[in-house]
Amino acid sequence: MQFKRNQVEGAIFQTLGARNVRVKELKFRLKRLLVTDRRLSRNASNERGDRHYAFYSGKPPGSGVEVMFSGYEAFALLAAVMLLEHGIPQTRVIRVMRQIRRQLEAAHARNLKNDPRPLFDQEAILRQARPGDFAVTSTEPVFLLLARLPDSKGDTGPGGSVVAVCEGSAELRAVYKKHSVPGMVATFFEFSRLIHALAANLLQSRPVKRGR
Repeated sequence: MQFKRNQVEGAIFQTLGARNVRVKELKFRLKRLLVTDRRLSRNASNERGDRHYAFYSGKPPGSGVEVMFSGYEAFALLAAVMLLEHGIPQTRVIRVMRQIRRQLEAAHARNLKNDPRPLFDQEAILRQARPGDFAVTSTEPVFLLLARLPDSKGDTGPGGSVVAVCEGSAELRAVYKKHSVPGMVATFFEFSRLIHALAANLLQSRPVKRGR
C-alpha cells in the first residue's frame, strides 16, 4: 500500500503519542529528513556503492508533486527520527538509513507477517530471555546496532564503524561479540513493537487532499 505524506506524519505522531508542540517539532524534523534525503548525493549513500534513497522508492519528484510512501518508508522516517533524537547528526542518519535499507526493509516485512498476539506476549518474552540479554519488547525483535570502535573518527563510516540490522537477540549477541573490543561505544534500537504500531496507525489514517 502507498500512503500520502499527511497519513505518514499523522501515523508517526499517533505512534509516538505526540501532541501540540511535540507535533510541530516532529513535523519539522520529518520535513528536514525528506529534504536532506532528496538533496544528498546518491553516490554518498555508502562505501559499497548502493544507490538508493532512504525514504523514496525512486527519484523523488520536484516540489508541488504529490509523493506517496510505502509502509516501510514511513517506518524508516520514524526510525530516522529516533536516531536524530539520540544525537546522531542528520546527514549521518540519512547515510545510515540508506546503507541499511535493503536489510531493514526485509526485516520490516518479515516482522509484519508475525501475529502480534504471541509476538508481544509478555510471558513468552520473559521465558526466552537469557542473562545478559538486551531488553526487548517482542519474541522476535528487530535491532539496529550502531557501534564505533576505539580511535575511529566520526566520518569513518555511516554512523560509526559498525552498522548492522539484527533479527533476534541471538543475532544481536553474535554481531556484538564479533566486534566487541575494549573502548567500543555501541548503541542499539529495538523496533518490533514500533513496526506493528505504525503499520496499524497507517491503516487507520485517511488521506487529505493537497491544499486543505
